Amino acid sequence: MAPPRRPTVFVLIAAIAHALQPPRPKHYARTTLRRHVTVPVPLEYAAELAATALALVAPGKGVLSIDESPPTLKERFERAGIELADDGDATQYRELVVTAPDLGTYASGCVLTADALFEETEGGTPFVDLLAAQNIVPGVRVDCGDVPLPGAVEGETCSRGLDGLEERAALYREQGARFAKWRGRIRIDDSRGAPSFLALKETCWTMARTARTLQEKGLVPLLEPAVLADGDHTIERAAEVQERVYVDVFRALAENGVFLEGCLLKPMMSTPGTSCPEAATPELVAAYSVRTLERTVPSAVPGVCFNSGTLGEEEASLCLDAMNRIERKGPWSVTFGFSSSLQTSAVRTWAGSSDNLGAAQAALVARCRANGEANLGKYAPGSQPSLDTSRSLAGDV
Repeated sequence: MAPPRRPTVFVLIAAIAHALQPPRPKHYARTTLRRHVTVPVPLEYAAELAATALALVAPGKGVLSIDESPPTLKERFERAGIELADDGDATQYRELVVTAPDLGTYASGCVLTADALFEETEGGTPFVDLLAAQNIVPGVRVDCGDVPLPGAVEGETCSRGLDGLEERAALYREQGARFAKWRGRIRIDDSRGAPSFLALKETCWTMARTARTLQEKGLVPLLEPAVLADGDHTIERAAEVQERVYVDVFRALAENGVFLEGCLLKPMMSTPGTSCPEAATPELVAAYSVRTLERTVPSAVPGVCFNSGTLGEEEASLCLDAMNRIERKGPWSVTFGFSSSLQTSAVRTWAGSSDNLGAAQAALVARCRANGEANLGKYAPGSQPSLDTSRSLAGDV
């Protein structure tokens, strides 16, 4: 026997009730884009940010960093036999740097501390004006150092300085800065499980929030996700961790709507850990470093300004030169963003005496020239003088 048919009136009522129900929210797959995307960087700064980023990685030039913290600067001076009596000695040294003749031939930008950005020479000339006179773009370090990261592996840290950055960035731009550096530190310690997921997430997301804030205020972010060389890890392990970090950085940048054409990367080179017994050559460092960039850095990024890490002056130049002799896939400029690997000879030559001012400035410019040539893949080993005999690629023998 066939089942009884539902009366037509009930079918009609059900259809009307269904039609009157509010629409259900759509469920998006994780791979699909949401309706609301991040608001882009204001157009008033976009063109300027792109132009500044390109200027910082112009052919034959790179970025000089003199943004060392007081403890780091004191340690560097002590290695050169200089007793840092007070901050006046540090100011005197920074004046030596910003007044060096011909520095702008090879240095496109100079990263200063927040205090140094407002410093003047003994004659009353602002440092930023001296840099601008040589077509060197003034920059400023905006992170405030690092503190232990609760919940992470012992020894892992997070960078401070995001709070209040919007106001400080506006002040730095008014003073003449046009780019800003933010540094995050990542440790490799496989015995303890570092880097942890928490440290990676915190470092990369905070870096992206910083980049977006800086661009909103007209400053090019110079992002330094520093995978530290401390430890006994191999060069293969260093490159593996760097790839993971850079992927997470650029994912976070995309989620925050950062304008990549107005952004620069300042990574470490791919080197073995300082306690690794295996030696490495500049060519090997270059091969791993370039491969890491090719696997992770979008082509929209104008350039990469490498941190020299623990490398000596000559080692850093040879590694940078080797990178620029490799035919690579990415269009970015590969240049220097060095600190100690540009200044070691200058500090030792200066030795805290004004009598050595000219010779120290010549030593600084010589190392800038060496790395400007390395950016072009034209550096001849040993062609520029250096007092730095350290060799960190020789292995722990």
